[in-house]
Amino acid sequence: MPRHANPRTAGGSRPPGGRRTLLERDRGPGTDALRSTCPVKYLARFFEGLRVARRFSSELAGHRAQLALVLVLFVSTIALELLRPWPLSWVIDRALLTSGPPPENAREIVLYCALALALILSLKALADYSAILRMTAVGHAVTRSLRLRIFRHLVELPPSFHAKNKSGDLLVRLLGDVAQVKEMVVDASLQIGLRSAHAMGILAVMLFIDPVLALVVLVPLPILLFTVRFLSKRLTIAVRKQRRKEGEMANYMHEAISATDVLQSLGSGAQVVRQFAHTNRRNARAGLKTARASARLTGSVETLLALAFAAAVAFGGLRVLDGNLRAGELIVFLSYVRSMLKPLRAAAKHQGRIAKGAASGERILALLDEDIELRLNSGQLSPAAAPSSLVFEDVSYTYEDGSEALKQVSAEFRRGEITAIVGVSGAGKSTLVSLAMRLFDPTAGRVLFDGVNLTELDLDELRRSFRVSMQSTVLFGESIRQNLLLAVPDASDDDLWRALAEAELESRVRALPDGLETVLGASGVGLSGGESRRLCCARALLGEAPILIIDEPFAGLDPGTAGRLARVLETRREGRIVIVITHQLEHLGSVQRIYALEDGKIHKVVHTPSAEERAS
Repeated sequence: MPRHANPRTAGGSRPPGGRRTLLERDRGPGTDALRSTCPVKYLARFFEGLRVARRFSSELAGHRAQLALVLVLFVSTIALELLRPWPLSWVIDRALLTSGPPPENAREIVLYCALALALILSLKALADYSAILRMTAVGHAVTRSLRLRIFRHLVELPPSFHAKNKSGDLLVRLLGDVAQVKEMVVDASLQIGLRSAHAMGILAVMLFIDPVLALVVLVPLPILLFTVRFLSKRLTIAVRKQRRKEGEMANYMHEAISATDVLQSLGSGAQVVRQFAHTNRRNARAGLKTARASARLTGSVETLLALAFAAAVAFGGLRVLDGNLRAGELIVFLSYVRSMLKPLRAAAKHQGRIAKGAASGERILALLDEDIELRLNSGQLSPAAAPSSLVFEDVSYTYEDGSEALKQVSAEFRRGEITAIVGVSGAGKSTLVSLAMRLFDPTAGRVLFDGVNLTELDLDELRRSFRVSMQSTVLFGESIRQNLLLAVPDASDDDLWRALAEAELESRVRALPDGLETVLGASGVGLSGGESRRLCCARALLGEAPILIIDEPFAGLDPGTAGRLARVLETRREGRIVIVITHQLEHLGSVQRIYALEDGKIHKVVHTPSAEERAS
């Protein structure tokens, strides 16, 4: 069974010999050989970007009709663009520069050609507008779908993953990288295909007008393609580094802003600002390198395209002087050259967007490749509705770095009893509770839920059997009602007020102007630390879950309030397994079992018979 990361020491890198990413799985054994072959390695890199894009093709599955319409509209714009120069050619060759006097219908030719040109341009503008509008709608839908997919995956990943990955970097992947992938999958890939088709159509017409002149224009194209491939790879590397730096900066900002009260109390504001300035400079340097690589790509393409156009003007003019080409045909030809340069220029621009999207896509794929092993290794059995016991049999848990959190722990938690777990910080109390909820699996031993191994039970149903209030308060910047309903979405107002009363918080909430609708700040700002903890406790007291786990319920409470909360826990033990992690045993008037944890081992077990046991 795989070991999970120690949150105290874990790094962010994948261990050697670990699972390959989805992208790596998609590469066949011949890909590396292809990339190592110098003449074609740049082509391999281009297709690598397309391979990354293909991994996200499922996001487009529900938008095929819209994309087909976009394709039809863009093909229409290409056809209209190919027709655009011909009215001008007819005006020049048949009305203005004829060998003899102008024909009698010259005015009609000019008028009709002007009307035709106006119609062509109007239809092209309408088709462009409709295509861009629909493509933008698809892009927003893909962004929304992909972010939802990533977020759903993130909340399912075990604590070990979040311990070794910084939240700021995950936010950058969820927000910034998704936008880059959308640009690649929806905009750039489609545009490159259409621009390439546009260029091929123009080339076919140019060969029809004057094959010799067309070949002259084509001379710089191999150099252009080689340049785009070469510089796109450098741009991808630069973007990859920039996204990593942005993740580091976002994480530092998140940590610093979350701890402003501590920083101000320590007088460390200036030091933190200096550190942020250093991180900001590193990010700016990475951004400058990316901009330089992008400008180098654009500038090189512009230079080569300008050379191609200059060659067309020179050789085309000479052929007109030699009588091999008419002036109107040269105008049309030069118009096509300029039109062909636009899709090639746009293709180079979109190739840069594909390079950026590929770098961002690799980061997202690495995230999505993190298997939710617990869910993959879960059974289908439903847990008992009223379990009689939760048993640990010789359970050990070891982090990836080799440090042991639990060592052959055996413990039993029974229905109808309050069991206390005591121990210093780092003794393994939270790890024991996490194993009970199967947030991760033990490296040795097993945990039994009413005699059934946790791995045989449906994971979602198992976790719904618990109500938990941990020492670290988890509250969202929403109303008090919404924070409570996280536990039991269909709870009534009476249920909410009853839970608040049991957690000694009812009078405080009723005194607020908006009561249950009072919106809290981030992480519960608006309540004191003790009130935030009691609100989490009230959330755990909602519903009829068979197992109740409360971590440090008496912290920050006066003796009277702590005593009343202890009596609530005493009433809640009927028909339930109640586990209390505490350093204040004196407040627990009735506790049937005490486990003392030290250095990952149970060093002491105290069993106090309950009233029912004494009566029997």
